[in-house]
Amino acid sequence: MIRRAGLGLFRGETMKRLTIAPLAALFLLTACDPAEEEETTASSGGSTSSAETGDPGTTDPATTGETTEGTTGETSDSDDTGSSSDETGGTVGPLSWSELAGPCGGSETNALWFDDRDTGFVGCGENASGEGLFTTTDGGVTFEDNIRFNEVRIMDIRRGPDGVLYGAGIHQLDGYPVWSFDEGGMINATGLYTPSNNAFLAVNQAENAAITEDGQMLVDSLTGTTAAYRPAGGEFEEVPSLSEELLSDPDAGSFQVRRIKAHDNRFYAVGSLINDPARVHLPSQLDGATFHFHTVELQPETRDGELLDMHIWDDQHIIVAGHDQSERFPLIYLVDGADPYDGANWEKIELFDSGLDYQAGVNDIHVIGDTVVMVGEKIPTAEGGFVVISEDGGRTFEDITPEGANALSAVWMFDSGEMVVGGGGGEMWVYGE
Repeated sequence: MIRRAGLGLFRGETMKRLTIAPLAALFLLTACDPAEEEETTASSGGSTSSAETGDPGTTDPATTGETTEGTTGETSDSDDTGSSSDETGGTVGPLSWSELAGPCGGSETNALWFDDRDTGFVGCGENASGEGLFTTTDGGVTFEDNIRFNEVRIMDIRRGPDGVLYGAGIHQLDGYPVWSFDEGGMINATGLYTPSNNAFLAVNQAENAAITEDGQMLVDSLTGTTAAYRPAGGEFEEVPSLSEELLSDPDAGSFQVRRIKAHDNRFYAVGSLINDPARVHLPSQLDGATFHFHTVELQPETRDGELLDMHIWDDQHIIVAGHDQSERFPLIYLVDGADPYDGANWEKIELFDSGLDYQAGVNDIHVIGDTVVMVGEKIPTAEGGFVVISEDGGRTFEDITPEGANALSAVWMFDSGEMVVGGGGGEMWVYGE
């Protein structure tokens, strides 16, 4: 059973701080008449990066090159009452959905990062109102508008293995596409790379910034196929292509990626255009390779797909997801215990096999242990969004979509089974007690 609270709150037009009266906030997270319980095909789930143990915002250098995206990385246990286990093995109680006022106000929630259950960051980067950094210290109930970022479009926020919080997008006043956040006192930005005047190479607006344990950084372009790479201890260089062919051919063709992740001091990516077969980009195994990718096509040449996100458990255990542009269904591939460089080893996961038959596409995923949660949008978009969850490493899924949800763009899952979900139109949902 999942108990749902359907109360919606909206942001005041002139407020710099988005607040909810304490009693209302308490009501949102606790009040729900047991008579309103309804059965769903739900469970609970979550996400981290490849180091699945450790403290919040830390990594295990032996297993990953990027900060964990969770709190402890342990799989959340769930039963059919919607209860979840906390880190001590106790029960945190039934979970339900509450709709809160998202800070992006009509713009897509582009970036979502939590250090722990209470402390989080939201970045807005699209549409006319898509600007700003917002912080929460109460798990998404209220948000603080950080005024130094009112002219900054934020596409990505990640805390690196070095403990530094990084952002990518475009600082419209100072011109840099990637920065570190100075968190002492009023949050500010320190630019890390200033684009050159070369129109063919410059990354003027970034989509992602991935950081490895040894200090490498790779920044990809939101609007083009170029990138900026910083070796460990070095300076940024603009690169014309991410292909491993660049190692032998300076005129090698390039491609666009949508998500870059760092694992074990190497980079992984997914992407492709909407009129090409879906591709996963793996670390090149050629001599001299650093940021270079070897590309594996997952769809047949006759199909089109766009992969938008991925998770790497280890170098032979990866899940990717996005949109099947040919059949208009969620596009999910999984490799587990096999060579990912061989396209035949990737298993296509069909939501049909889990009894879910809606046309849709996945926009974001989050993983903790074997628990995988995915959010996205149905087709047509008037049908709203969806949240699906898997407790077996992404092989089968259940639908736990909150009633009335529109297109969803971002998700963060906690060890307790609770989660925060950002909407494509600025709304925000919290799945909690």
